[in-house]
Amino acid sequence: MPRIELERLEEIDEQSQSSTESFDRMAFAERALALVRPPRTTVAVCPGSRRVRVEAGRQWGAPVGDRWAVLSVPMNASRRAIASAVLELGDGTLPRPWALDILIGGLCE
Repeated sequence: MPRIELERLEEIDEQSQSSTESFDRMAFAERALALVRPPRTTVAVCPGSRRVRVEAGRQWGAPVGDRWAVLSVPMNASRRAIASAVLELGDGTLPRPWALDILIGGLCE
């Protein structure tokens, strides 16, 4: 039984990752990044293939604490998936549910 539950949760997660809604996903990601302003982080936003994904690491040769990140945004990404990924880059000072609502609701075109 636990296996069935895990598979169902993965399906729900997959469904929340994609959307058929028509909007400029790259612009949405850039506006969300402008609001969250990940501290001491250089972020590159690029088209992705399957899922919204964030990869980050320490920026070598820069002062301690500086980091880099790549945000991959597929053509069918949902607003929720993009906003959640951007919040991963934040410093955690904003309460996540509140911040997610602001990013999704406040950035709709």
